[in-house]
Amino acid sequence: MPTHELDDPQAWKYDTYLVPPGSLGDRAVVVDGPEGHHAADVARIRPGDVVRLIDGEGAEALARVEHSEHARATLEVLEARIRSREEGLELVVAQALLKRKGFEETVRRCAELGVSEIVPVVTERSVARAPGGSGTARVERWRAVALAAVKQSRGVFVPRVGEIRSLDEVGELPEEGDLALVAWEEESGRGLARALRSRRGGGQVFLVVGPEGGLAPGEVESLVSAGFVPVTAGRRVLKADWAAAAIAAMVSFEVGGLLP
Repeated sequence: MPTHELDDPQAWKYDTYLVPPGSLGDRAVVVDGPEGHHAADVARIRPGDVVRLIDGEGAEALARVEHSEHARATLEVLEARIRSREEGLELVVAQALLKRKGFEETVRRCAELGVSEIVPVVTERSVARAPGGSGTARVERWRAVALAAVKQSRGVFVPRVGEIRSLDEVGELPEEGDLALVAWEEESGRGLARALRSRRGGGQVFLVVGPEGGLAPGEVESLVSAGFVPVTAGRRVLKADWAAAAIAAMVSFEVGGLLP
């Protein structure tokens, strides 16, 4: 590509690296730490190479490598822009813990689609259990999966992956102006599109998705008491590791897109 432009269809070919928020306002930027290791030691970028940079919070840039050494690279920013959160809906997915690699798959798919936050939730029927202690290692793994998915899909915003919460805690997360939904296979009267049309203002959409065995009726009742609206995504019952991403795609279609 003779001229380096973020909107050029060929720009997707450039490798993407994460830099600290706010750093793309400078002419020169340093990629170090784990991202620097991947850039300099794994991908082996060299002076003259062009890469794509994101800060995870809306800024993206194309940059030319000036210097590369062990776990560190210095680059010159060629073109940069800031994407606004107003360009897409902020969808928060509260996903019940899933067994094996199911939760990672949910994180990956949701990150590719532009979900703004993924909240791991312990529910009554969760087959997978919350890890002992704070579960920090597992949460960090999920965050790494989310980042890799955003890079692969050429996203700009990296979704937040929160700490593991209880369903009661999730019920307290939505704020005034947010639309809170719970996907429930036993709901038949209120479709997703209808619920989204009731949305007012510019708040976030919260979506609770259950585990392999679904949410217990009492859990749904508790969420309804907290202001959540049960919705159906259609007559088919989706697998737990696919449901959140499928519904996120439906939401994106209905509202004109999630975060870029």
